[in-house]
Amino acid sequence: MLSEDEASGYWGPGVFLNLGPDPTNTPHSITSRVAYWAGGIDTMERGEPSIIPIKSLSELSTAVTKAACIQAMHKRGSHDVPLSATVDFAMLKPLIRGAPAILKSHLVAKRDEIKKDTEHNEGLGDNAQTARKQLPTWADLMHGIVNYSREMGWEDAPAEKQNLKSRGGDHKGGTAGHEVKKRVVSGRQLGLPVRKVEAYQWISDNGPYILIPVGPQRQLVKFLIDTGAQISLLTQQDAEKLGVRPRRQRVKITGVNGVSVQCQTAKVNLWLPGEKRMSRTRFAIKNHHENILGFDVLNGRTWRLPNGSVWSFGSNIDPNPSRSREAAVRALRAAPALPESKITNVPQYPLSAAARNGISEVIADLEKRQIISRTHSPYNSPVWPVRKPDGRWRLTVDYRRLNANTAPLTAAVPNIANLTATLQAAAHPWMAALDVKDMFFMVPLKEEDKEKFAFTWEGIQYTFNRLPQGYKHSPTIAHAALAELLQTVSLPQEVKLYQYIDDILIGGTSPEKVGEAAAAVWQALNKAEIEIPPGKCQGPSKEVKFLGTWWIAGSAVIPPDTLRKIEELQMPQSRKELQQLMGTLGYWRKHVPGFSIISRPLYSLLRKGKPWEWKLEHKEAVKTLTEELKTYQSLGPVHPRDPIIAEWGFAEHATYCNLFQTGPDGPKRPLLFSSTAFKETEQRYSEWEKGLLSLIRAVKQVEKIHQGQPVQTRGPFNLLEAILKGTAPPEGVAQKPTVRKWYAYLTGVAENMQLTEGHTKVSKLQVPINTDPLALQQPFKPSPILDAPPLTEGTATENIWFTDASAKRVNGKWQYKAVALDITTGKQVVEEGEGSAQVGEIRAVVLAAQNGAKIIYVDSYAVWAGATQWLCQWETLNWEVNRSPVWRNKDWQLLLDIARKTPFKMGWVKAHAKDNQPATQWNQKVDELTKIRKITLNPEWYRLGEWLHQSLGHTGKEALYFAAQSKGWPINRKTCETILTECPQCRLKLQADHPAKAPPLHINEGKTLWSTWQIDYIGPFKSSAGYRYILTGVEVVSGLLMATKCRKADGRNTVRGLSVWFSNLPTPDVIQSDNGSHFSCKEVQDWAKQEGIRWVFHTPYYPQSNGMVERANGLLKRNLKPQEAQWDTRLPKVLHQLNNRYGPTGSPVSRAFFVKTELSAPPTRKREYPMTLQPGQPVMVNLPSIGTVPMTLTKPRGPLAWEATDSSGAKHRISSRWIVPSS
Repeated sequence: MLSEDEASGYWGPGVFLNLGPDPTNTPHSITSRVAYWAGGIDTMERGEPSIIPIKSLSELSTAVTKAACIQAMHKRGSHDVPLSATVDFAMLKPLIRGAPAILKSHLVAKRDEIKKDTEHNEGLGDNAQTARKQLPTWADLMHGIVNYSREMGWEDAPAEKQNLKSRGGDHKGGTAGHEVKKRVVSGRQLGLPVRKVEAYQWISDNGPYILIPVGPQRQLVKFLIDTGAQISLLTQQDAEKLGVRPRRQRVKITGVNGVSVQCQTAKVNLWLPGEKRMSRTRFAIKNHHENILGFDVLNGRTWRLPNGSVWSFGSNIDPNPSRSREAAVRALRAAPALPESKITNVPQYPLSAAARNGISEVIADLEKRQIISRTHSPYNSPVWPVRKPDGRWRLTVDYRRLNANTAPLTAAVPNIANLTATLQAAAHPWMAALDVKDMFFMVPLKEEDKEKFAFTWEGIQYTFNRLPQGYKHSPTIAHAALAELLQTVSLPQEVKLYQYIDDILIGGTSPEKVGEAAAAVWQALNKAEIEIPPGKCQGPSKEVKFLGTWWIAGSAVIPPDTLRKIEELQMPQSRKELQQLMGTLGYWRKHVPGFSIISRPLYSLLRKGKPWEWKLEHKEAVKTLTEELKTYQSLGPVHPRDPIIAEWGFAEHATYCNLFQTGPDGPKRPLLFSSTAFKETEQRYSEWEKGLLSLIRAVKQVEKIHQGQPVQTRGPFNLLEAILKGTAPPEGVAQKPTVRKWYAYLTGVAENMQLTEGHTKVSKLQVPINTDPLALQQPFKPSPILDAPPLTEGTATENIWFTDASAKRVNGKWQYKAVALDITTGKQVVEEGEGSAQVGEIRAVVLAAQNGAKIIYVDSYAVWAGATQWLCQWETLNWEVNRSPVWRNKDWQLLLDIARKTPFKMGWVKAHAKDNQPATQWNQKVDELTKIRKITLNPEWYRLGEWLHQSLGHTGKEALYFAAQSKGWPINRKTCETILTECPQCRLKLQADHPAKAPPLHINEGKTLWSTWQIDYIGPFKSSAGYRYILTGVEVVSGLLMATKCRKADGRNTVRGLSVWFSNLPTPDVIQSDNGSHFSCKEVQDWAKQEGIRWVFHTPYYPQSNGMVERANGLLKRNLKPQEAQWDTRLPKVLHQLNNRYGPTGSPVSRAFFVKTELSAPPTRKREYPMTLQPGQPVMVNLPSIGTVPMTLTKPRGPLAWEATDSSGAKHRISSRWIVPSS
């Protein structure tokens, strides 16, 4: 046997190791360190073993380490740690021989793969470093084999020999420790100040470091355990090695090296000791000297070391703990993935000293129970403590900003009003009630959702691990979680269960069955370790308290203690006290007849900006509400056979409904009181319409509790009988479709419900009614102004007048011009005054009637209908409609007086018609007479306006007007409009020559291949990789379709897309599009002029001009399905399919690129000047849509673009192709 000195420098087989009495205190050579690393090699073993047995999964890592050590003893290398050396395929032979059948084929495949890569590298030589293949290390091989074994389901047979069944060890319970044992390694080899540590997952015996697998490849990374750090940190160097991609958003961290720094964050996968599942944790990425495992990861975790000691973070836990219900909260079920929320960060606002002191203890208790934990998140919401009735504090967080930025979720919580009505209708004689404790905290959150609920308290940021209170979807999720558990409970027959979030009510016909059901529910909840406080269990009993209401055999009763507290309340002295009072009274509004009517003065005092002034009416309102609560303390029960009496009515601002029942011998029982305020439009309804709306609301309340009983309605006047008979409604304010809908609803309900009408019942809340609203049904006198027949050829024209009016704003006020024209004599009567064009219309009719007209034609339907249909009705109603005076009633009265003295007729002519009928021609003539005279423009200011318009880049009228006003120039909007109209470039956009004026042409008429394109934008669609729009174009002869995805529909993307198209295709002569800003902007038009392209604008969806691109858009959207995700990746394929679809004349591709021999090839576009041009040369320019204009060239602007001036000196940018060649 050789000593260390004798064996020094020798690496061959047959070396015996003499480690001395204490190997930890003796300096070792690499040989001794390798042997110590091996862990499974006997120090007296000689030579290379022919077989390394692998009997169980727990021995697998030891066997691989042994093979790595053998390789290190036989080969010199630079690796102090054998597992970091690359694998020699020859050294796998002992492992293959000793491997079980389930691993042997996998190891053989690995050996062949490593052998092939090794031979490949040896054949490259020394000059091809970049082409070498990466060989695996022994550590990589070990992790791969272990993962493969677990995937194949290979487990250790004897359970007592297993240290860990999966990564990190067995789970011993909610508070028990976790053993962390894989294999012993030397801490000195890793630079750690410890004697020995656990490799793969380990904790040092006397040092603050831990080695954890990180990332998808589970690379071992050393972390400093720092319970004082609130956030874990990963060095930038290790992040790059692991391939971690940090987020763009930066967060501010205070305390790192004693300063505040901006760091990027990233989520990293960890395999922590004792946990079977991977943990995904947010790390701060910073250029630091070591990695830190902070309290955000350590909190709540407990690890058991090999020496028997326990490391517990965040709570004091006994090494041999028993299960404690208070230490942890039972998770009812995992929460679903929450809807997306935008990042919201609201700082903490000031709180009172009492709230700060009270809530600090609550936060410490919640952290101890692991309901909250420390974190670092870009989200933040302020704490809003709430004091409980017993004086303690409840932790609530103000999540209003987060809720406003959170997507909706379908609600599963029942409506409390509907639930109350259901319980009233059921009228269970026996009931039991249960109330779950901390229902929200029973539902754990997913790891990726926890960051949303972060809040800051005393400089430390926390977040909820369980469902928090205040989040908009917490009730829905908690209700669904408990409902899922309750569905597993088997209930006796004739027993029903009702649930509202954490409140449970069980109702039945006998105490035995109710008690049996309550016991089954309690047992199911107790089995799920859900706590129900003894004080929250009620029944079986005839009286239980549920949702704050006493239920006595179907009767909803206000609890006596609640009623007593309301009576003892003092009159509010501030707005806050009034809000609290109205919140209490509003909860019991179903016990108060006409609650909305009585409480209106109180709610008006709470309006924003209303000064606090407590008056006698407010005091009387509070007193009345309290007295009504005492009078109607109990509601119900609903008897299944007794008739229901529905009393309805309305006040000035609201409707009311009172439901009662009366038995054969019993007294009148109140069932429900309802009141609803009128909307702003409903306040203008007539009395009949308000009554009809009140009746409908009353019937809808009856439907909630109706069980087949007969129903009788009573109101301030009889209404139902007239509706069922189909009596036409009187004239009112509501729209006719709305009234028809009301009629249809009541008619349908009356057929399914025994609905009758009793005697009239006028409540003290009913607003006084002057007369029976149905009395308005009496026929009115016909108007003396009759409807005139249409004016046709051959009609006598004596005393026939046409009238019209127009209006303009002068100094901020409308001024009208009314004209009446006698078509026989040509006489014109003109009047100007203050008012709108409608005022001018009626004044023009009065002028014609005063001049003895026999027939008057107008193009205002309101004036014609008012004169021929409504005049006598207005007179009967004293020229009022719904207590509001008729518009221009004096002119209408004057018109009625003239018609009674000198009868005449009035006809209506459709305005701006395009036919050649006589009435249309005369109406157009009188319309010309009403136009305002054109303002004479100052030539100097006009020329300055043109210059300013061109300097602004041909912007709109408003931009030119405001620019002129800012300079103090006396240029009005009419001048600006004239400047834009006479501007050549703007005339093109304003469509001076509208395509509708031209006769319709076939789309391909007069066009050659590649000469004309139609383009358009479609979208916005569902965002796909940031793209929401598509620029489409169609060549009009071949039908070839081009499409480019865009993030925005603007001029920049238009130029970019067209430039790409026409870099591969011939440049067209004409491009047609609508006049959207993405086509008419200066950037697009300048590009078109530079390319020598004539741009033609047309109206959207005009079939004669853009039909092809519209049809192509429809085909593209139908095949692309942009409403689905990732449509941008499908666009090229869909475009290829559409361009290769075959028809009678072939496909668009064949028509575009495979031209028949008899057709000429596409013309070659030349980029040189068509003629010799020079600055100062006079030319004739054919401007698009304007005509030939003489101009003088000034200077070139591109290969085909020139700058020129016209006779007025205005500058234009033209294409040389527009220049007419001289003869």
